[in-house]
Amino acid sequence: MVRRVSHVTSRPLRARNAEEKKKRRIEILRAAEHLWRTTPYPDLSMSQVAREAQLAKGTLYLYFDTKEELFLALLTEHLEHCLKDLLRGLEAARCTSADQLTDLLVARVVPQEGLRRLLVLLTTVINPSLADEQSQNFRRMLLRYVLPILDVMPFERRTNLRVLMHMYALALGWQLASSGSGLETRAVFSFPSPDISLRPRFEDEFPRALRASVRALVEEAYASVAITAD
Repeated sequence: MVRRVSHVTSRPLRARNAEEKKKRRIEILRAAEHLWRTTPYPDLSMSQVAREAQLAKGTLYLYFDTKEELFLALLTEHLEHCLKDLLRGLEAARCTSADQLTDLLVARVVPQEGLRRLLVLLTTVINPSLADEQSQNFRRMLLRYVLPILDVMPFERRTNLRVLMHMYALALGWQLASSGSGLETRAVFSFPSPDISLRPRFEDEFPRALRASVRALVEEAYASVAITAD
């Protein structure tokens, strides 16, 4: 009797050099992101991520100590890409009005559902679990990207910062209201009764809310300047 031998190629337990480590880290992030599309965050485990990435669980922990650290890295990756794209867009567009700025911001935020869901996780789950050093590193990363953005936005820096803060708050709020956060499967305003059910669309409500907010902030800034001049 001839026994059939299955030849399974296994990955090395450890990446051998910096390039392999970088590639392995990216593979882990892609595995976590793929699972998160169909698995609520509380149900997603490091063991599942390791299997999806075809790694031993111990190898996964060489790269990320906790699930929160893993998803913070995923958020950072998405956020860096989005902020770089926003800076390039602002530099090219040279907006001069509230509506022009709103149009540009909406065009960058609406397609980024994955980033919005990660930002909700940051606020509700990830941030409370982070060590102080991790939180500080994340804030430093934000400052590195946000400060150049403030310099190319069309208004004075304080107004520009308030616009970004309102954009962030509105994006989180309408993300929760429209499609949930990844923490649950139903949106905040989705009720059992069809008579009172409301499932707003982010792509409809967020632009409307942001436009009103940016207009109000700019008008307030102009009014303040006029009062000071008088």
